[in-house]
Amino acid sequence: MDLGQRNKVSVTGNMSSMTDLVFLLLIFFIILSTLASNGVQVDLPQSKGTASVNAKLTVSIKPDMTYYVNGGQVEKEDLEGLITIRMGDAADKVMYLEVDREVPTGATVELIGMAKANEWKVMLGSTPKRDE
Repeated sequence: MDLGQRNKVSVTGNMSSMTDLVFLLLIFFIILSTLASNGVQVDLPQSKGTASVNAKLTVSIKPDMTYYVNGGQVEKEDLEGLITIRMGDAADKVMYLEVDREVPTGATVELIGMAKANEWKVMLGSTPKRDE
């Protein structure tokens, strides 16, 4: 009687399914991060000439007149001081302005005037115009 030979169970796991899952999650988060620029949903006006933006500072105004700097809500009175701090000693002081189409023009002009007084460059955000 040969009792010494028994089938041994392999305890090693196959990691290929785990790596597939990690790569799928990585791709998901990369795509998600590119879609969410700053977290503030603004209905931008349409324009023929739009350009890609690589500005360090994004200022958004929603229709209810709430102001956001890089996705964080800011009171209107604190806006200029916060932008001055965030600009710091940067060589290119560019402010990307995302203003909802429902916001009165006066609010946009105030921000552009503030930027001009502080010698900041302003880029206005818009969506590409659809051909009809």
